[in-house]
Amino acid sequence: MTYKLPTGICLLFIFFYSLSYGQINGRVTDLSNEPLAFASVYVQGTSRGTTTNVEGDYFLELAPGEYKLVFQYVGYKQFVKSVKVGEKAIRIDAQLEAESVTLNEVVVRADAEDPAYAIIRKAIAKRNYYKKLVDQYSCDVYIKGINKLLNAPEKILGNELGNMGGMLDSNRQGIIYLSESEAKLFYQKPDQKKELMISSKIAGDDNGFSFNRASSMDFDFYENFIEIERNLISPIADNAMSYYRYKLLGTLFDEEGRLINKIEVLPKRSEDPVFRGNIYIVEDLWNIQSTELIVTGSAIKVPFLDSLVITQIHVPIQEPDTWMMLSQSLDFKFGILGFDVEGNFTGVFSNYDLDVEFEDNFFNNELFKVERDANEKTLEYWDSIRPVPLTIEENNDYVKKDSLEQIWESREYRDSMDRKNNKFKVADLVFGYQYNKSFKKLFFSIGSPLTTIQFNPVQGWNGNIDIVLQKYYDERSTRWFQLNPQVQYGFSDKEWRFGLQTTFNFNNEDFTRLSLKGGWDQVTQYNAEKPITPFLNTYASLFAKENYMRIYEKDFLQLDFRRELTNGVFLRTSLEFARRTVGLQNTTEYSWFDKDDVYQPNIPSHPDAIDVREDQAILLDVALRLRLKQKYISYPDQKFIMGSAFPDLWLRYKKGLKDVDFDLISAEVSDQFDIGLFGNTEINLEAGAFVNNDEIRFIDYQHFNGNQTIIFNPFRMQESFLLLPYYARSTDDWFAQGHFQHHFNGFIFDKIPGIRKLGLQSVFSASYLYTPEHKNYLELGFGFENLGVGILKIFRLDVVSSFFDGKYQETGLRLGVSL
Repeated sequence: MTYKLPTGICLLFIFFYSLSYGQINGRVTDLSNEPLAFASVYVQGTSRGTTTNVEGDYFLELAPGEYKLVFQYVGYKQFVKSVKVGEKAIRIDAQLEAESVTLNEVVVRADAEDPAYAIIRKAIAKRNYYKKLVDQYSCDVYIKGINKLLNAPEKILGNELGNMGGMLDSNRQGIIYLSESEAKLFYQKPDQKKELMISSKIAGDDNGFSFNRASSMDFDFYENFIEIERNLISPIADNAMSYYRYKLLGTLFDEEGRLINKIEVLPKRSEDPVFRGNIYIVEDLWNIQSTELIVTGSAIKVPFLDSLVITQIHVPIQEPDTWMMLSQSLDFKFGILGFDVEGNFTGVFSNYDLDVEFEDNFFNNELFKVERDANEKTLEYWDSIRPVPLTIEENNDYVKKDSLEQIWESREYRDSMDRKNNKFKVADLVFGYQYNKSFKKLFFSIGSPLTTIQFNPVQGWNGNIDIVLQKYYDERSTRWFQLNPQVQYGFSDKEWRFGLQTTFNFNNEDFTRLSLKGGWDQVTQYNAEKPITPFLNTYASLFAKENYMRIYEKDFLQLDFRRELTNGVFLRTSLEFARRTVGLQNTTEYSWFDKDDVYQPNIPSHPDAIDVREDQAILLDVALRLRLKQKYISYPDQKFIMGSAFPDLWLRYKKGLKDVDFDLISAEVSDQFDIGLFGNTEINLEAGAFVNNDEIRFIDYQHFNGNQTIIFNPFRMQESFLLLPYYARSTDDWFAQGHFQHHFNGFIFDKIPGIRKLGLQSVFSASYLYTPEHKNYLELGFGFENLGVGILKIFRLDVVSSFFDGKYQETGLRLGVSL
């Protein structure tokens, strides 16, 4: 049982806490009185400190006593001020002077190496030492994030944006996200971390929890690589000299008289996965004092990103050479679909305890946890713990959003917005129509004609009415019910077909979900994994008079259940009762081209597919996924899976009863991992066998995802072949298949002048299949990724060759579309 203190007692504790600490506040500016945003203010020799806000204001609470305050900002001289703290608040303003960097006694000949290289070599030599220096620690973390729209379009995809619920001003600018969080961060060598969010606040969302995480701001330049979309090379990585040029801009002294080297970091090639900017290295110690490093969108292959600036301040907290990060600021700009956005996330890391002791099993698979009452803290609480003062703009935004939230949550506002959004628009023909009753958490949608009107030679043109009705039962949308009726009519076979699916999602903690679905005369593909989409088959039929989709008809009732039994152990089950009719005939030869040709029969290209008996079957399908040491983060009522360092293992059993009698068992292993600058690899291996096939229909064979069109789905590469005919190698015996894919990212093309500016990436693929009837089948491919323009770099072109028992068969081009 958990006891919650009354609000009045909490406020009383806060009051007495404030009496025991003295308050220091002030403003940090340059000599022209311009505020210095995100400057560090800390007690000398400790990690007790804070940062300024964008207006240069800071706030710090200290126990009564005498201290030396250090004011520090990248590019400026440190300023140290002695202060005596009592019970009364005191104000200390600080003016920082721009660095007076010097190159005294350093004479650099035109043909000589810049002195920065010798310094960087020494920093590289000490990199691993500093990476492993601290065995364990705990610290307090405060993070504030703010995102601003600098410009917003009037419409997007035909829909008017308006003022986005009051967030935009007349210039179409405004804060769209403002959040603060307070957490405890724990670390233990070699790489164990855990974070506990104590408090969270989001402007305009009292029920929400911030997604601020200290671990997501964990840019450790003592590592060889820093992952931001791709692996970026640290300026002091072991191989940094191959990617960077360095220039010693000068030297300066800190408050303790330590000599600091200011070094400019320059990429040798702008498209390489590298940073640019300045890094400050302490003489003799050869550690990082601070950074101001920039990464561009071209360096990480994200075309809509303008830049990301990482500013860090490290301070000494334990002699002789233990420095820890006090503050980190991330500033970014990007533009997409007419939106121009800039943002900042500032983290203050304070009160380090290097002697903390952890209980056994303290570090487990839970990386991050949000306390259930984290979003219930009062304004008085936030005013008492906030280390970075709010700016006037931020304070106004909280007040504004608090008022707007009352409006946004009201029935009158939601009903009025529903009336506006529920009006039919031309764009609904493309994206589908939605009708909402948002106050009641009730949502209705009907699919677009572009996705519900299709063609195949069996049904001819066929239209689908695909309706979804969804009801949510909680504020975080973790419990919901969905009703999905379907009606289909074929204009050539003149058949009506009906289906209904109901789903209830119980929670997002163990992902329990129950689904019941059924249908009458519904058509489905022989391969239940649907290797070709109805849309793609429509295209092939109308433009090339090729029908690749093989379908049969069934009346069925199916019950599906899924649940995570314990962390990393996931169960998925299905029980189906079906009456199945195969051998459906083509009813039309309609096509836009090649009208004299004849469609192939609706029978898979396999000798065993000629059995067209109708049957009744009971089908049980049980699958269990095992993922060792699965990492996750926990929010109240929600769990987010963060993957594992180990492969996924799927174990599956399928049983057929009644008119059929078979047992299929299989195992599948899949994994993906990075190989530094060399790229990342994905691999999937599967093997299985029919241990009983006494009575089996071709529908129940093990089918493999082939492809006979020029188009493929890159997201299904780990389970698909690119040249294999759809049903040519289906089997009721044992089988083994494997799929390998390696993305080189920019490792190859970034080294080729001219081509590297295109931002192309390369990929190698290999797929293998063995069945006793058809022996060895192999595909090898090489592809070009990131094709396209701007944010539409969504295409991939592969050259693929196939081999049968070591003998070359054919080569083809395949175009992938990553939507």
